[in-house]
Amino acid sequence: MKKRKLKKIVYLLLFLFCFVLVFLFFKLGRKVEVKEDSPNEETKTQEVVNPQEDPFVTALKKEKYYIEDYLERYLSYSQDKDISASVAIRNVNSNLDREMYTDTEQTDISVGNLMLVNKYYYLTEDFEPDDLVTLNAKYNSGANSKMRKEAAEHFMEMSDAALLDNISIKNASGYRSYTYQVGLYNRYVQRDGKEAADTYSARPGYSEHQTGLVSDINIVDDSFEKTPAFRWLQENAYKYGFILRFPKDKEYITGYKYESWHYRYVGVEVAKQMHEEDLTLEEYYAYYVRNK
Repeated sequence: MKKRKLKKIVYLLLFLFCFVLVFLFFKLGRKVEVKEDSPNEETKTQEVVNPQEDPFVTALKKEKYYIEDYLERYLSYSQDKDISASVAIRNVNSNLDREMYTDTEQTDISVGNLMLVNKYYYLTEDFEPDDLVTLNAKYNSGANSKMRKEAAEHFMEMSDAALLDNISIKNASGYRSYTYQVGLYNRYVQRDGKEAADTYSARPGYSEHQTGLVSDINIVDDSFEKTPAFRWLQENAYKYGFILRFPKDKEYITGYKYESWHYRYVGVEVAKQMHEEDLTLEEYYAYYVRNK
């Protein structure tokens, strides 16, 4: 009798043990499944904020003009340099980690008024805008009197507005063909040498004038900065879609010396934004055009 009772107790205990195991297995299995399929907010936060991430990487990602696809370039450029995250981003976005006139690519003309032409982006020899118009004597004083239609219309509007303030604004040099630039650049090289010429003149195919969106205004030399026309443009050019293309203290970004007379049409809204954010076309293009 005692043996039978003992067996019953053993069987009962085994049954209870198995039941508990099955119960625990079921409950734990559900928790794992829920955690894998539907991570809670705490889990998501841990995935985004990596405590092991390099502090410099974290600083880069907090910057306004950070571009995720450029992360490796930012890090490579910053190596062995004592620079901030903002400087690394500005310089790399402006392609300063690439070699001018060597690491180049054909510019994207599909973006129209926002096409970037500089020492990294070029136009082909046969590129010529199909909507060039000629500015008449009221608005032009030089030999290169053509601009693209939209740019010309805004230029004339700007010139008329300036005249109301007794300021004369005329185009001194607008569209230039590839062939024209060949002759111009070669003359500068012959006169000053290639290294010096590259600081103020574009090589053929790399000149913004070929876009038909540029105007050298009034006087094509440093004296223009001291004129009332320059001061008026500083306050008003962006309202008509024009930007000072090669500003002072940004030579290292644009690749050209400061040119107070050289204005580029980008459109009214873009010019306003660039004015407010104090951006060169290189900086704007990287973040707002190419990054999209």
